[in-house]
Amino acid sequence: MGNIKGKYSWLESQLTRVVKIRMGEGKSIALHFVTLFILMFSYYLLKVIRDPLILSESTAEVKSYSTSVQACLLLVLLPLFSKLYFTFSQHSDHSRFIRVVMLFFSTNLLLFALLYFLGLAIGIVFYIWLGIFSVVVVALYWAFCADCYSTDAGSRLFIFIAVGGAIGAWVGSQCAGWSYQLIGVSGIMGLSSVLLMTAAILTGVCYQSVPSRSKSRTPAVIANQDNWRLAILKIFKKPYLLLIATFIILINFINSMGEYILAKFVVDFAMELELAGEDKQLYMTEFYADYIAWITLFGLILQIFVVVKLFKWVGVGASILILPIIMMFNYTFVLYIPMFSVIKWTLVAENSVNYSIQNTTRHALFLPISREDKYIGKNVIEGFFYRFGDMLYGGVVAIGITFYGVDKMGFIMLNAMLAFCCTIVAFKIRNHYRNLEDEMDSLK
Repeated sequence: MGNIKGKYSWLESQLTRVVKIRMGEGKSIALHFVTLFILMFSYYLLKVIRDPLILSESTAEVKSYSTSVQACLLLVLLPLFSKLYFTFSQHSDHSRFIRVVMLFFSTNLLLFALLYFLGLAIGIVFYIWLGIFSVVVVALYWAFCADCYSTDAGSRLFIFIAVGGAIGAWVGSQCAGWSYQLIGVSGIMGLSSVLLMTAAILTGVCYQSVPSRSKSRTPAVIANQDNWRLAILKIFKKPYLLLIATFIILINFINSMGEYILAKFVVDFAMELELAGEDKQLYMTEFYADYIAWITLFGLILQIFVVVKLFKWVGVGASILILPIIMMFNYTFVLYIPMFSVIKWTLVAENSVNYSIQNTTRHALFLPISREDKYIGKNVIEGFFYRFGDMLYGGVVAIGITFYGVDKMGFIMLNAMLAFCCTIVAFKIRNHYRNLEDEMDSLK
């Protein structure tokens, strides 16, 4: 073993302490780690200023409606984007398409910075744009990683690369608050644009640095999106997939509604302080910088110390219960103690679990099913039903306020009831998952 380690580079010998790598892979995963760090750093700088920007120009209700518009646009754009990706992915350099997309979004940021500098209201458009950016670019980066590495290499290295993204998210959210005071909204957008350009340049180096024996040998294939309607109908014929789809809708609806409730508390508290103009936006930016920083920090801790071991402790089936139970407890607690600080910290806990444990568990739910059902589950559930939750949330807010005059407490009560329903669905998923595992074991 000592002889083998002697052949590692200095960087690889350091990385072997935290990740299982083979000789020649050190430079590659270090570059991917740094690239995803920069990408998430850039995104979280923008994410912190996103909500204060739209809330200072409009209301929490407009924010919820913008989320629905964003979901509708994504449902239209994602199938088109997949076809475009398929066309470019046939190129010998797998980094070409992601570089083009990153550079496109970075020029968008420069335009937004200019418009804001000129005093134009960009809050709503920027909110919708950033939602599309986060879905497209982050998903594309992981698709790029899959294009770079073989299945064996990816299964060993992706966890380490993901930690780079988690750290970048935390650092970005930490830096956003004081960066706003130094360089303002236009400055943050300009800085994020430069970071995104840097990440675009690094992707080309990332691909070239992957050793030949670790590279993917399978050409990229993007599933045909033309038959989404038939695929959606097929979901309803598969009880297990239908349960997962229902669960995803409920989780996304409850989480989005929680963010709306928090936004209402933020706006109301700013009004109590009699803040307006730049003072109001500064307060909101500092609040969301602190709020998102705590989420990313706890999410990072869970990702490093809990997620890897969780499946061994309780299994995938039981892991799916964690988030809905936390949600049920949170909103019941807030219902009895509707304080600003309480809703803030309950949502910190909810989102930390959602971005770490829940995301990992969601992917694992598709392991014990057929290849065809995995395609349907991944493509349609995450492409359609996830966005449907956002659209449904925006519609409920609009109807509740316009026709029934529902206040914050009414929406908190709705979330508590839906979290209870979500927990029941999670129990059913757990039972189905265990049955599928038993079936697989019997075939061995």
